[in-house]
Amino acid sequence: MEKMIQYIRQTYAPLSIIVYGSYADGTTHINSDFDALVISGHCAASHDVSRIGSVQLDVFVYPQSHFENGFDCRDFFQIHDGIIVLDTDGFGASIQSRVQNALELLPKKTPGEVRQEIAWCKKMLLRTERRSAEGLYRWHWLLTESLEIYCDARKKTYLGPKKALKWMEAEHPEAFRHYSSALLQFDRQSLQRWISYLEQQI
Repeated sequence: MEKMIQYIRQTYAPLSIIVYGSYADGTTHINSDFDALVISGHCAASHDVSRIGSVQLDVFVYPQSHFENGFDCRDFFQIHDGIIVLDTDGFGASIQSRVQNALELLPKKTPGEVRQEIAWCKKMLLRTERRSAEGLYRWHWLLTESLEIYCDARKKTYLGPKKALKWMEAEHPEAFRHYSSALLQFDRQSLQRWISYLEQQI
């Protein structure tokens, strides 16, 4: 990580660097990219996807002024548990704190909204019976969306597949077993079992 931080320092003269993702939580592997929010005093907003050695950057750069007159915290939820590796006058920490507070205050889906989501899952399940490009598209769509819907049913804020799957495996192993089977087996029986399990969460 030192090489990436050095590159960011030299390129953007940052006021704050907040690293998130696999480099923050220690789950890096050979294909991991380097995720960070960089706050600069003078640089324009940009998305840096340079390569540093064998590591792909996924770095979002914003000028300090972007945050001074109010900003949408939803655009920065990814930094809520990030690691602050550089901070000037606590500016990065104040941004992260506002993001964390906004995340905690997010409204949860109501039981009625969850029922509507699961009704959508059942409708998509029927449409996966079509052995066509459209049917297979809906199959993948259902698998993707149903993970977030399970989080809604459990009053868990969805923060992407990596965090959701880690939480599901640790806290709800039976759900994880059904969902994993639907992904890995990719047959109608496994998919039906997963949607049936999901329906029981209402």
